[in-house]
Amino acid sequence: MFRIRTLIKSLYTIFDNNKRLRRDIISITGLKPRNINHYISALTHRSLANKRQNGSDRDNERLEYLGDAVLSAVMADYLFKRYPGSKEGFLTKMRSRLVNRENLSRIALRMEIDRLVMLNRSGIPTKKFIYGNALEALIGAIYIDRGYKKARKFIIGRIISSQADIDKIEGSEWDYKSRIIQWGQKNKQEISFESYELEKSGNPEPLFVATIHIMDTVAGEGFGYTKKEAQQLAARKALENLPS
Repeated sequence: MFRIRTLIKSLYTIFDNNKRLRRDIISITGLKPRNINHYISALTHRSLANKRQNGSDRDNERLEYLGDAVLSAVMADYLFKRYPGSKEGFLTKMRSRLVNRENLSRIALRMEIDRLVMLNRSGIPTKKFIYGNALEALIGAIYIDRGYKKARKFIIGRIISSQADIDKIEGSEWDYKSRIIQWGQKNKQEISFESYELEKSGNPEPLFVATIHIMDTVAGEGFGYTKKEAQQLAARKALENLPS
């Protein structure tokens, strides 16, 4: 009788824990889990899984690998469409800055994924990237449980749009003008810009040209539909021409 009561109590505990986890997953992802076991695995660190029987099948490393691939694919597609005409180098830099371990860990903490991660807190040399890795594993779990479209919806809606600070990252990546001015101050070189609008010649939109001068020498030229864009492109050209 004692064993039966213990078993029933254990089953109730598991049910209650899974019920709470379902609520948390819905709150974080906006999606209803179909198979909660995928999410349990995604949130189980190997330090805890290795203490269990068949632990190798219960930790999140395989799901992390899968989630990393799905995240990279979605991010590449998103950036490709957001920045039409941008060079491969810019797109690669933007993607790497958005999905690097530090940024993913910050996003995971803001989403409060750290509350759900199950791990053996003793004997781990550093927990620096555990939560970012768990976020990738969660993406892998969503992909297996709900498919690519739902995983993409979660990444764009809950990570890129809400948490990724993409405008800030884009600004730091594109602010060539500030970077060339800082270079001039550091190297005691006078930096100046000249901008003017080109004659339309059949083009309905205004087109501007900007030149950047370093100590009265033209160092770069750029064209854009605004003065700011033209100056940024001229500054980028100048930076490319600077000795490394």
